[in-house]
Amino acid sequence: MIENQSNESRKLLPVFSRAEVTSFIALIVSLGALCVSIYEANIMREQQMIMQSQQKTSVFPHLVQDLHYSFGDDGEFVFEIENKGIGPAKIKAATLVLNKKPVNSFLEIKTELDKIFPKEADYGFSFFNPNGYFISPKEKIAAIKITYKNFENSINLIQNLSFEYDICYCSIFDECWKINAKKNTLSEECN
Repeated sequence: MIENQSNESRKLLPVFSRAEVTSFIALIVSLGALCVSIYEANIMREQQMIMQSQQKTSVFPHLVQDLHYSFGDDGEFVFEIENKGIGPAKIKAATLVLNKKPVNSFLEIKTELDKIFPKEADYGFSFFNPNGYFISPKEKIAAIKITYKNFENSINLIQNLSFEYDICYCSIFDECWKINAKKNTLSEECN
C-alpha cells in the first residue's frame, strides 16, 4: 500500500524535463535583467537632468543697473547696465521710464530733458537702446549719459531726474528674467 501511495503521488506531481527547467531559469534571469535595465535607465535620466541644470548654471547671466554722478565744472550722469554673471545675456526687451513717462526714442528723451534743463544749461546726452543686444560677462553699457557744463543748479536738476529701466533678459538657453531699476533684483520670469 505504501508503494501504491508513492506511485500515485508521483503521478500527481508534474514532471519537468531538463529543458523546461533550464527555460524557466532563463526566463527568471531575463526578467531580473530587465528590471536592472529599467532601474539603470532611470538613474541615467536623473544624471542627465542634473548635468543639464549644471550646464545652464555654468552660463548664468546676471544684470545689474547702476547710476553714476560726477559734479564739478563739467558734470556727468551715467545710467549703466552691467552683466555680473558668468554667461552672456540677451536683452529681450527694455523700457526706459524718464520721470514716470515711458520713452522709446531719442526725440522723446530730448523732449523730456528739455522740460527739465533750462536753455542756459549747456547739456548733451547719448542714449543706447539695448533691445536685442547681447551683453557678455563683465561688460558694461551706458544706456543713457547726460553731460553738462558750467551750470550752477545742475546738481539739483540731475538729482531730481527719475530713471527706471525695466529689462527682460535671457540666457543662451532661453531662460528669461526681469529686472527693475528700483529693486535691482531678479523678479518673475518674462516672456
